[in-house]
Amino acid sequence: MYEKRNNTESGETGNSPIHNEELERQVLASLINSYQDISEVNGILSEDCFHNLDLRDVYKAMMTVYNRGDTPDMLLLQHELSKSGSSFGLNDIVKLCVETQPLSDVVPHAGLLQDYMFRRKLWQLGQILITKCTTQQESVESIHTEVRNGIDNLLDVGTSKVITLESSYKRLQEQMLVNLSRPEGEIFGTPTGFPEIDNDGGLCGTDLIIVGAETSQGKTSFATAMTIAAIQHGDGVAFYSLEMSALQLSARIASMRSGIPAKRILRKQMSYEEIALVDDAMKNLDTSKLYLDETSTSSLDSLVMSIRKLWMKYGIKGAVVDYLQLVKVSDKSLNREQGVAETARVLKNLAKELDIWIIAISQLSRNPQSPVPTKTRMRDSGQIEEAADMIILIYRPKDGARFPEPFADKSTVGTAWINIAKGRNVGESTFLCGFKAENTLFYALDESQIGSSGLSGQFPASPKSLLTENLPF
Repeated sequence: MYEKRNNTESGETGNSPIHNEELERQVLASLINSYQDISEVNGILSEDCFHNLDLRDVYKAMMTVYNRGDTPDMLLLQHELSKSGSSFGLNDIVKLCVETQPLSDVVPHAGLLQDYMFRRKLWQLGQILITKCTTQQESVESIHTEVRNGIDNLLDVGTSKVITLESSYKRLQEQMLVNLSRPEGEIFGTPTGFPEIDNDGGLCGTDLIIVGAETSQGKTSFATAMTIAAIQHGDGVAFYSLEMSALQLSARIASMRSGIPAKRILRKQMSYEEIALVDDAMKNLDTSKLYLDETSTSSLDSLVMSIRKLWMKYGIKGAVVDYLQLVKVSDKSLNREQGVAETARVLKNLAKELDIWIIAISQLSRNPQSPVPTKTRMRDSGQIEEAADMIILIYRPKDGARFPEPFADKSTVGTAWINIAKGRNVGESTFLCGFKAENTLFYALDESQIGSSGLSGQFPASPKSLLTENLPF
């Protein structure tokens, strides 16, 4: 067991200032047991929030592990503590986590520790004032300046994330000048391959984009098409499929690029010519920009940590989660709807924190009487809409059904209806795009090409012409 250190902070004399060691233990235990909460208290907690010096060491070790993109579990914490020379060992960490009651919501309690920290610093300044005023060794002016600067610095710490409209508007002016100098046709964010979305900026950092549709409508394929456009642009993307393996996803992308069906690429004996065709199609794509973390599980904690790690290590610009309803939250007290809402909220906060875009695919509930999708039919949670910056709905009519107006006279063969049902910064809109079923490929299409009986200049069916003529990426 470690030897308990003298837990009086430097500069403290007399009676100990306000602190709550049990609350410090509860906050630390909560963050270790549920490390995704660290991002929520990052702007609140600091080393000085922990009056107990041993617990302060634990917090410093936890943030060191977390900031390099690793999970701050007990073994990594112990390793980091031993590197720093701390006597706080593995048994002490286990005891901290096992014997301390974790908090259901750590944020307000972290705020309380911050408040205690501010009061302790004011107390320390008061001690300085008392001590220096008992003699005439320093002038009143110098004492006043020292204490005033101490208070001002303390307030700067407490308001480090608070900015004025003046400073925010200066940043806006800079952004307007950047937009002015942007070359014609260059978009603000990451391109999707669909002009109707790209003309409004594409995929932008901090945004949570929900892609929703009923089963077998092509949600994953649409998100994959946007992913291909992103990596073609040079942006790194992390893709998490909770249903497909990395090999299956690779086969789907190869199919979309080459025109050869994915099941043939994956399971059939192809000719050397076909293999060469696939290789040629993939050569034009920077495959090193797409990251598939097969070690991550379906848990929300694992997902968040993986995205954070890939962002820190490779500078990814976006992530795709396929799909929302399969992600498992650690809080067993949440029902299914609450769990989906929590997942959406955490992903939105993560996108904002890392300044990346995140696409989350969502199932829609079936409605045979009214098959046209609406955002109210997102399965298990009405709160997904609140968290989302953009909601994209996909509809491919079946059994003789037609597109909704104003596309009711357009052919449904080889086409799909896309509805931007929510656009926090871009508004709502609808458009038609092409869909090549044998390759599950969505692609941009000029609506003038779509007649009542089919497509004019339809997307070529042969793999060879796919490569040389109308490849959409």
